[in-house]
Amino acid sequence: MKTRVLSMVLIAVFAISLTTMAQNPKTQKKNLEQKEMMMKHRDGDMNKRFDTFFTEEQQAKVKELRLESAKKIKPLKNELNELQAKQQTLSTADKADLSAINSNIDKMSKVKADIAKIMAKQHQEIRSMLSEEQLMKFDEMKARRGDRKPGFERNERDHNSRSPRGERS
Repeated sequence: MKTRVLSMVLIAVFAISLTTMAQNPKTQKKNLEQKEMMMKHRDGDMNKRFDTFFTEEQQAKVKELRLESAKKIKPLKNELNELQAKQQTLSTADKADLSAINSNIDKMSKVKADIAKIMAKQHQEIRSMLSEEQLMKFDEMKARRGDRKPGFERNERDHNSRSPRGERS
């Protein structure tokens, strides 16, 4: 009996101390600083690889292609965000209109497909200006990456946003 009470007290103390540490502003600030350092390091690595992989002429062309794609994608991303907000409204209504929900899903799918087409076009344009050796490395990098991080977007939402259930994306 005493062991049971003692173990329950220890578990409670442990849980409280973890909660306190998790809410500590110093810990949160340290975690934020670590994330920023990792992002800077990753961005530096990407720029270094970009500089060594492409020739200067290719770098200029790739930057131009990316900018052009970003300009086309931006309004589509805005439209997609609006459709996702509308989907949230439609699906949480007291009396949900299933035909409106389905119609909105179709619209969202079309916008996502349009974005994917722009990204695929950009990818093929970049591939078309590479030498055979660069092409092999480029395709190998894409395969190794698992195509999880296409050009500009990591997923439908910004990587810092939260899902409706509060989870990080």
